[in-house]
Amino acid sequence: MSTLELLLYGQLGASLVMALAWVHALLIKNTSYVDVLWGYGVGVLGFIYLVLTDENTDPARMALLKALLLTWSIRLGTYLFKRCRGKPEDARYAYLREYMGKKANLGFFIFFQVQAFWVVLFACPFLILVRNPNPINTLDHIGLIIWLIGFCGVHLADKQLKIFKQKPGRSRAEVCNTGLWKYSRHPNYFFEWILWIGYIFIGWQAPHGPWLLLIPVILYIFLTKITGVPFVEARKLEASGEEYKKYIKQTNSFFPGSLKKLN
Repeated sequence: MSTLELLLYGQLGASLVMALAWVHALLIKNTSYVDVLWGYGVGVLGFIYLVLTDENTDPARMALLKALLLTWSIRLGTYLFKRCRGKPEDARYAYLREYMGKKANLGFFIFFQVQAFWVVLFACPFLILVRNPNPINTLDHIGLIIWLIGFCGVHLADKQLKIFKQKPGRSRAEVCNTGLWKYSRHPNYFFEWILWIGYIFIGWQAPHGPWLLLIPVILYIFLTKITGVPFVEARKLEASGEEYKKYIKQTNSFFPGSLKKLN
């Protein structure tokens, strides 16, 4: 099966799954689970791509790619599922629902289909990674170290935020500015970005490996301009007001850095 066919079938499958998820979201009046599907969806489709594109790939390399992909997907999907389960619709999507008004159902259908496209986009690097013909080497070790730094950073940031939210007596207006959150307003997004950079080194020696350089560019735009930072910060400004404005002035948005002095 050609790469184009794999991409087209992948898009068809992701679109069908997201269409069914949209129907389910209408029934339960909660669209938050689209994030869960995205996390698991990239893992499932990426795994399918690895299996169907196995061109005499070194067994150790194939095992590494499968382990990294599934570890990432299961952790993220499960974390998001636990965050959604038994709770009202995420504030980001509640805002979208209010903004779209009577056109919300159609708007969310389009949104779910866009998410299907993002599933394919983030699974397709594995079509390149699996074609690296070389045994595990120094570049792979560098990539793995970078991947592990990103994975551990994401896990730690999520854990610190969870502990903060569970603090007894915490009001919704309070701002998490401890641990990694002291140096970046979105350390979870930053370390997710670092994790994906690791794949550049792991797949650099593959045919078309340099195309992987697009990963950090696309992911940075995805996280900071489309679905991550803008929605989160808009909601926090509503909830925390001046406290969050102070946090914005003191703390870098994405890349970690030292605290800025207030004027």
